Amino acid sequence: GVEKRSKVRSRIVADQLVKLIKEADHVVIMGHRMSDLDAIGSAEGVLRICKMCDVPAVIAINSEATLAGPLLKTFLDAGEGHDFIAPDQTLDVITPNTLLIVVDTYQKRLLESQQIYEKCKRVVVIDHHRMAVGHIDNPTLIYHEPYASSASELVCELLQFMPKENNITPLEAQALLAGIMLDTRSFALHVGVRTFEAAWLRSRGAQTADTKLLFNTSKEEYEARAHIVEAAYIYKGCAIALSDELEAGMNVVLPMAANDLLTINGVDASFVAVAKNDGVNISARSMGALNVQVI
Repeated sequence: GVEKRSKVRSRIVADQLVKLIKEADHVVIMGHRMSDLDAIGSAEGVLRICKMCDVPAVIAINSEATLAGPLLKTFLDAGEGHDFIAPDQTLDVITPNTLLIVVDTYQKRLLESQQIYEKCKRVVVIDHHRMAVGHIDNPTLIYHEPYASSASELVCELLQFMPKENNITPLEAQALLAGIMLDTRSFALHVGVRTFEAAWLRSRGAQTADTKLLFNTSKEEYEARAHIVEAAYIYKGCAIALSDELEAGMNVVLPMAANDLLTINGVDASFVAVAKNDGVNISARSMGALNVQVI
């Protein structure tokens, strides 16, 4: 893709977002199921915008099913646990004047909670994935840029256009940087000129070494990931790996194994298929030569 978005559009979206937030009595921020570092990072960035507008806001997340456990724990240890709420508890506080902000997904079936989406009358979408079947219908405001590296990059850009003095915390800056690093694989893939401008986060206290630690895994996860990679075979330039159902809490192994397979010479795309709840979960990645989302 070619970068097409302009800073003028980013400024306009930022102004519209602030207006919508200030009109709401409170805001619910939500990402996709099995939230990753980009979903949590971008949600934290939006939460900061809500705090700048002096409007109460929470992040709806299933902490028992997330790929961003280390980042979530970092916020809990910092005493920020009140910013997170279980999706089923959110349903009780939604009113006709509640604003829902969806980050890092545009598809209804992938939302952390479809009930929250159905109950909220006003919805804002901030996403960087290609539009697919089953996307959110008629959002009040949409910031959809497939040319961006990540949702965290988009939110980072919006933060720089906030009218109030920008008081983003070092921990929030680190979360946004982690989201960008995840989706670009440490600034190697899907990177545009604007992605590198997100280095602004470094001036806000984001520590690259600490951010890198969020990507560390346990020995058990590393062994499971190595086993999947070892069993892969190559077909028409695609690395394909199959696995029986993994132990609980090992879901982070799928995307990691898919990324590892891309480092093999001659591999343009990788597909890791794992048995899950009488079905199959597939994690697919590519270097850009193939569009795995279309496949």
